[in-house]
Amino acid sequence: MKKLCFFLLLVTILSGCRSKSRVNQLFLSSVDSMMTDNPDTAYKMLKDISPDELNTRRERAYYALLLTQARHKNYIPLRNDSLINVAVNYFRGKQDREKYARALLYKGICIEEMNDPRKAIEVYAEAEKVALGTTDYLTTGLINSQMAWLYQDMYIENQVDIERFKKAMEYFRLAGHKKNEYSVASLLGQIYRPTTERDSAYYYLEIALELAREMKDSVALFHNYSLVANTYLMDEDYERARNMALYVVENHGSIPISDETYHCLSRSYARLGKTDSARYYYTRISDPTDPNAKHSQLITLTEILKAERNYKDALLHTEQSRRLADSIIDASRRMDLYEIENRYNNQRLENINQRLEYRTRVNHYIIVLISLVAIMISIGFCVVIDRKHRDINEKIAFIEQLKTESALYSNTLLEKLDKQNMVEIQLKEALEKRIQTIRELIDLSYRYGGVPDAFVKHFNKTLNINRLSEGALDDLSEVVNAKYDGVIDYLQEKHTDLSTDDINLICLLCCGFSATEMSVFYNHSNGKSIYSRKRRLALKMGLDISLDEYVALSLHYCNTRKEHYLAEN
Repeated sequence: MKKLCFFLLLVTILSGCRSKSRVNQLFLSSVDSMMTDNPDTAYKMLKDISPDELNTRRERAYYALLLTQARHKNYIPLRNDSLINVAVNYFRGKQDREKYARALLYKGICIEEMNDPRKAIEVYAEAEKVALGTTDYLTTGLINSQMAWLYQDMYIENQVDIERFKKAMEYFRLAGHKKNEYSVASLLGQIYRPTTERDSAYYYLEIALELAREMKDSVALFHNYSLVANTYLMDEDYERARNMALYVVENHGSIPISDETYHCLSRSYARLGKTDSARYYYTRISDPTDPNAKHSQLITLTEILKAERNYKDALLHTEQSRRLADSIIDASRRMDLYEIENRYNNQRLENINQRLEYRTRVNHYIIVLISLVAIMISIGFCVVIDRKHRDINEKIAFIEQLKTESALYSNTLLEKLDKQNMVEIQLKEALEKRIQTIRELIDLSYRYGGVPDAFVKHFNKTLNINRLSEGALDDLSEVVNAKYDGVIDYLQEKHTDLSTDDINLICLLCCGFSATEMSVFYNHSNGKSIYSRKRRLALKMGLDISLDEYVALSLHYCNTRKEHYLAEN
């Protein structure tokens, strides 16, 4: 009575709050607290909430979770998972793992009602993983209970459903939720009754009876007394079966009892040879309304007829019960076949959807790959074009530099060497040939400056045609050594690892050729290669100054040494 008064007071207060203010977390938490014991009232209050009253994403997610839960507890079909997904998507990234686990539980229930048991099992498994990290033992127990029922519906016969029921019962015990613990204990007792493990049936039925006494639930108490009586009957303990069933019949008061109790009494009396009592309780059985009830009635009547030694009628009713059992089995098999066909069709549709999703993903990856290849090709094309433009610009700049320097050095270039012997004549001819090359390159810039491809083609062709013949610089070191006071001998004595190519480069520096002029000698398209050569040679010689400065100092040293020698002699 006190609980009822408190509940009415709470409802009144909540209704008053609703009329004056908008929905908030406190109000939703209050509705949540009454969900277990009064789901119908909770559902009514949630239906009265308008979506406009939900201010934040958290409130909308909490409302979606509570409304889905209330619909399930009030046996309202959950046609899809769109509503519960609001809660799942919100709580997934939040710290409130208990609500996230509960949202996943009801998402699994929605998917199960949508006839997708395999996906439901996956969602339940994810929900269990989240719930195990919390102290919400009630939700963890409900998850295990739902998985057990689903395993039964899927005809998985490896007793995994029993193990799930046991885990659910333990979590309900930890949560202190006796009602759910009682339901699972009573169910386990019924599961074990037709098996060889009948001791387990008595064990769980005794737990269910104890919980019913603690809850002071007379309906649950007498229901399990009837189950225990029928278990004794299966064990052929007719005295105890009769006594337990009689206790239920004589003490149930206004509590309705099932026909199974009268069947148990009638069969027990028949087995004990008391046919009058068996007939009496047989008349208390309600008229059968379904094939299973009719089959039970035929079996009970057969037991009575056999006790009365009316074997002819007993055989007749046995044959009737057998035919009825066969029809029930056939109907069950047809139903199983129908369910199997449905599961097959659902699985086939799921496979088709998976293939379509796979093809979509493959097409998406192909499009992405083609796009990446196209981007890479575009980038490569742009790089090639850019390099080509830079190459053209470098060649044009090189020619412009040749224009400038050729005007300054064309008259003095040949004067830099002494024309006394054949070697100097060879050098003169080589220099004249390279000057002709410079003129041709300058002419190319005027003729093909507006056509880049043609310009590059003729530029390279001109350089290759006018390549300096091998041997043109073979005697250059002797000429320079004689002209510049033995500077080559001096450098070779200091740097014994100098190659012929290194000596030729030093000779050209001694003669005062610029990098651009030397580029023409070596058939390079620009002066950068000459600078690179000079840097590499300076590193090879171990210099801490530039090669040009070192050559200049060496020339000065050799010249000074010659003057001292002449002065002394």
